[in-house]
Amino acid sequence: MSTQAVPRRILPKRARKETSYYPSESESENEAKVDEAYNSEEEVTRPSKKIKLNITVENPKRLPRQKIFPFMLLPAEVKNIIYAYALISSYEVPLVSKTKGYRHTIALGNTDTFQAFNRREYRDEEGDWVRRSGKKLPVKKPSFAPTIIALNREIHTQAQPILYGANAFTFEDPKALLAFCANIGPHNCAHLEEVSLKDWGDTVVRRAICHPAFAMLANAVNLKSLSLECAIRWGDGLGTARQFFRDGHNWLEAVGMKEGRKDAAVDRARLGMEHSARPLFSENVGEVHNASKEEQVEKLDKMTEVFRAELIRLLKA
Repeated sequence: MSTQAVPRRILPKRARKETSYYPSESESENEAKVDEAYNSEEEVTRPSKKIKLNITVENPKRLPRQKIFPFMLLPAEVKNIIYAYALISSYEVPLVSKTKGYRHTIALGNTDTFQAFNRREYRDEEGDWVRRSGKKLPVKKPSFAPTIIALNREIHTQAQPILYGANAFTFEDPKALLAFCANIGPHNCAHLEEVSLKDWGDTVVRRAICHPAFAMLANAVNLKSLSLECAIRWGDGLGTARQFFRDGHNWLEAVGMKEGRKDAAVDRARLGMEHSARPLFSENVGEVHNASKEEQVEKLDKMTEVFRAELIRLLKA
C-alpha cells in the first residue's frame, strides 16, 4: 500500500495593525472606567464572578499602562546627548581605593576635601574625610549616573567611550589608580583622556605600587593630560624626572610608540603646585619663610623645564 504525502497548506501572513505609543481618547476613557470599577468602595473585596462592563474597544491589542519608551530606536546623535547628560560629571571624579568582598576595588571619594599630603585630614572606615578634631567635612560627590551602562550590552558598548573619555578622574594614590585600571580593563583604559594623581606614596610600600600602576596605565595611549598633583621627590626637577621615569616608563614609551615619537608623552605630563609648596630656607640658620604665590609659580616653571628636559634625555637614551 503506497502512502501519499499530504501537501502542507501555506497560509498567508496575518495583517497586523501598526502599534502606536500614544493612546487614543477611547483607550484613556476605558482605562479610567476600569480603574473606577476596581477602586470603588463597593468593590473592596473582589467577587468571585467577573464584572462585565459594556466597553467598546477600537484596538483589540491594548498596550500596557506602563509603556516602554523606544529608546534603542532613537538616532545615535540623540542617544549620545542623553548619555552625556547622564554620564559626564560637571567636575572631577575623585576615586579612592577600597576592599570589597576580599577584592581590591575603588569607591567614589569626596570632591571638596580630596587633598594630598594634608595631615590635618584623614579618611575614616566609611571613606569620609575627617579632621583631626573628629569633625566630618562636608561631602560633595559628582552628580552622574554611570549605572546606566549596565542596562544591556548595546548601551554598555555605546556609553563606555563617553563615560571614560569625557570625565576627569582624580586618584587618591597609586593603589586607587592600579585598582581602577585593573577593573575597567585595557579596552576602557584606551578611552581615558584626563587623569590626576594626588599622592605618590608616603611609605616605601606605597611607593612600590607606582610602577605596577603606571604599567597598567600603559594602555591609556590616548591620554591628553596626566597631572601629578603630588610631590614625587623633594628637590629640583632632575630627581623628580628620574623618579617618574623609573616608575612610569611603561606609559611614557607606550605613548611614544603610538605617536611615532619617543618624547610624545613629555608634553602630557604636568607637575602640580605641590612640587613648589615646600617652605624656603633663608640664609640665616633656623629661619624659614613660606613662599609666596609668585615665588611658587616661578619655582614650578623652572622645575618643569628641567623635568621635561631630563625626561626627553632618558627617553631618547
